[in-house]
Amino acid sequence: MCLYYKPLPFQTGLDNVEDILVIINGEHRWRTAGVVRAHLSSLPHAPITYILFWRRKKVQKFTNKTVIVTGASMGIGYETALAFANAGANVVLAARSAERLRQIAAANPRFLAVPTDVTRDDDVRRLVETTLATFGRVDILVNNAGFGIRATVENTAFEDAHRLMEVNFFGALRCIQAVLPHMKKQGRGQIVNVGSVLSLLATPRNSIYCASKFALRALSDALRIELRDSGIDVILIMPGYTDTPFFENQVRYGGPVRVGPIKGVHPRTVARAILRACARRKREVVLTLPGKFGAFLKRWFPRFLDWTLSRVP
Repeated sequence: MCLYYKPLPFQTGLDNVEDILVIINGEHRWRTAGVVRAHLSSLPHAPITYILFWRRKKVQKFTNKTVIVTGASMGIGYETALAFANAGANVVLAARSAERLRQIAAANPRFLAVPTDVTRDDDVRRLVETTLATFGRVDILVNNAGFGIRATVENTAFEDAHRLMEVNFFGALRCIQAVLPHMKKQGRGQIVNVGSVLSLLATPRNSIYCASKFALRALSDALRIELRDSGIDVILIMPGYTDTPFFENQVRYGGPVRVGPIKGVHPRTVARAILRACARRKREVVLTLPGKFGAFLKRWFPRFLDWTLSRVP
């Protein structure tokens, strides 16, 4: 039987292909990469039967992977750590609250608590060293630590703005620089940066927080290109409004925050999105329909979006 095939670009050959959809005389069949490779190695020139195949990314398994999660004491960080542990990974919990981390770690044998302030070089260095000493590797880093400031640019104390950038941006940078040499030595790894829908559009009275998330997005994009051939993925997760203590913990100027009737997603939803993005090696993920709609307006109707946001209390 003679075969004719129409491949999509396989820059790395068939080594990364899990299985292949083959259409033979109108009948759809799944074939392993090895079988298709054998077919392709002996293709004659005359086309009689047509096969069409797509590359499908391997779904990464997390069993016995080592994951570091910063900001793991509550909210998205805690749910992400729990989701990875339930998927079979060993999870290193990093946050400033030592007592809270000990309580969480005591409830799950896959948790290792390492109290960490991401604004301190020594803490981040100890976090990575402890992880390597215990598990021998770092497979995934989830940069989740962060907080917000509710204020206009004019009314924001410079000290608070500086502290926010230290946590939200430079804290992530410290952790990335600490794990990169080890991931490069391993030849693989994943860096997950938890940004925000505000990585795509800025809103009033969240100016400094937005700036930190814009910076994190730019860092993610540039780093992804720098690591293109290293086997290390860089993933940006951009949640919308999430039901966490984030708003209660904001540094505020001028009274409480009016969130309005919007119901945020559960942090467990964000955690599932993070695992799914890691498994499928996504570049970036925007969560929630309002967040996607806001990004759409920013791209195509920026003046209308500015007018709308200017009327938000």
